[in-house]
Amino acid sequence: MPRRHRDPKIAGTTQRCAVPAMLSPAILTAMGWAGNGCYFSRFALQWWKSERAKASVAPRSFWWLSLGGALLLGSYAFFKPDRPLFVGYVLTAVLYVRNLSIAYLGPRAGRLGPTPALAIALALVTALIWKGAIGQKDEPLPPGWVAAGFLGQAVFSSRFVVQWFVSERRGRAHFPPAFWWLSLFGNSLLLAYAIRLGDPIFIAGFSLGPVVQVRNLMLADEPHPAPVAAEGAPGAELAAPAPQSGRTR
Repeated sequence: MPRRHRDPKIAGTTQRCAVPAMLSPAILTAMGWAGNGCYFSRFALQWWKSERAKASVAPRSFWWLSLGGALLLGSYAFFKPDRPLFVGYVLTAVLYVRNLSIAYLGPRAGRLGPTPALAIALALVTALIWKGAIGQKDEPLPPGWVAAGFLGQAVFSSRFVVQWFVSERRGRAHFPPAFWWLSLFGNSLLLAYAIRLGDPIFIAGFSLGPVVQVRNLMLADEPHPAPVAAEGAPGAELAAPAPQSGRTR
């Protein structure tokens, strides 16, 4: 049976959350850091692949690590509880699954706009909040900070909506420059939000992003080689650069 758990050590603030009896504070913290490990690994992998290709690329392993990180950090945010961050992890998990289907199946994955999937994910999150499955903090943040958290999450999640539309049109995973601009702006807001929360797991999770995003924007502004096939599977090739008119943004 769920029990109420109060532990100020997890995030630096006293919070109220329905935590299963088997989920100790140590296990919850381990889940958060494991999720960050998945996200850090995907950044390192994507950076390495991009440096080799001299362009922003999307290997399949990037999406697997992203999905694992979203599930782990989404669970951590659920039990904290933190609504703005939980909503974002649910939405992006749906987008990661779709990108995996494109990466493995290519054109055979069919065309699917992000609107239906995101509507389902939003309905699920709304139902969980409405039914009280996601608790509230004993010390709620000021409304301005809550709004900043939701705004940052909206911008941060919208990057994958843009990426999804472009990938659906190309039939393979692709990172357009707009993806990195939205990532940089949304990540900066969420980093400020995480610092205000005082949660070291969320702070660490958003601290590395701007470095990777700025580097990918630099790569997007360089001359690109021809697209390189990756792992020999349809739709799994590295992302090709956006069509250039003069120089890319």
